[in-house]
Amino acid sequence: MLRRFVIVLVAFVVLATVGFGVFAWRPSIAKIPPPPVSRFTPALVAKGAVLANAGYCASCHTARGGQPYAGGYAIKTQFGTIYSTNITPDPKTGIGGWSERAFERAMRHGVRRDGAHLFPAFPYDHFSKLTDADVTALYAYVMTRPPVVAKEESTTIPFPLNIRALQAGWKLLFFRPERFVADARQSAEWNRGAYLAEGLGQCGACHTPRGMLGTEQRAHAYAGGSIDGWAAPPLRKTGTRKSPWAHAEFVAYLSTGKSHHRGTAAGPMAAVSRSLAKLPPADIAAIATYFTGRDRPAGKGMRSSQGR
Repeated sequence: MLRRFVIVLVAFVVLATVGFGVFAWRPSIAKIPPPPVSRFTPALVAKGAVLANAGYCASCHTARGGQPYAGGYAIKTQFGTIYSTNITPDPKTGIGGWSERAFERAMRHGVRRDGAHLFPAFPYDHFSKLTDADVTALYAYVMTRPPVVAKEESTTIPFPLNIRALQAGWKLLFFRPERFVADARQSAEWNRGAYLAEGLGQCGACHTPRGMLGTEQRAHAYAGGSIDGWAAPPLRKTGTRKSPWAHAEFVAYLSTGKSHHRGTAAGPMAAVSRSLAKLPPADIAAIATYFTGRDRPAGKGMRSSQGR
C-alpha cells in the first residue's frame, strides 16, 4: 500500500513538473543583425528619447559611474539584489540582436528574446499599457544608443526563487497584460497624465506597498511604499500627511526636484526628477493633473494647466 502511494506521488510530481514546464515555456525569437541607425527617422528617435525620460530608463539601466544604458544598477528587493541589464545595441552583451518583436514581448509580457522570463523588478506590468507607437519609438531610441560591452551581474536571489521559469507562476497569479484605457469622464490632460504615471512612469512601483510575493497591493494604490531603502511617500488623497499638493507645486517638484514646503528630492526620486525635467512641460503638467485630481469625482475641481 505504501509502495503504491509513493509511486502515485512520484508520478504526480513528475507530471506536475512537466506540465508546469510546458506552461512556463516561451519560444526564443531569432536574433537579427543590429539594425542600422539610418533605419530610424530622427523624429522617431526624438519621440523615443522623450518616452525614455518619462520612464527614467537611464536611471535604472545605468550603474553608478557606468556607461548610459549599459546596465549593472543594483535593485534591492525583499528577496535579494537584481542587477539591471545592458539595453544598448551591443550584439553580444546587450540587445543589439533583438528584433522589435522581441523588444515588444519583453516590454509587454516580461519575456527575454531567448524565452526566459524576466523578474518583475522590470515593471512590465506597467509597460504592458503602452501603445504600439510608443513601443516602436522606444525601440528606435535604444537601438540608436552607442553600443557598450558590459558584463552581466548575477542576482543574489536565493534558490529556488532565482529560477526564471517560476516567474510564470507569479504572472499567472498577479499579472494581466493590458493596454491603457482612457477614462471618458476625465479630461484629455488627466488621461495623458494617467497614461504616463501608470505606464512608463510606473509611479506605483515605488509609491504602492507590496505584498509578501512582491506584487503591488492595488487596493492600496499610492498609499506609500519603499525603494532601495528609501520611503516613498503616499500620493493618495492628493497629497502627503502635511497638506494636499497644489497643482503648481507638483509641477515645480517634478520639474526641479524641489518644493518650498516639502524640501528637495533625494535618493531614487532625485534621479526621477532629473529625468522628468526633460519632458515637455505639457506632460509634466498632465502628470500633476492626474495626481492632484485622481481622488476627486470626475469633473469636480479639475482645472487644466493651460492658461496658468
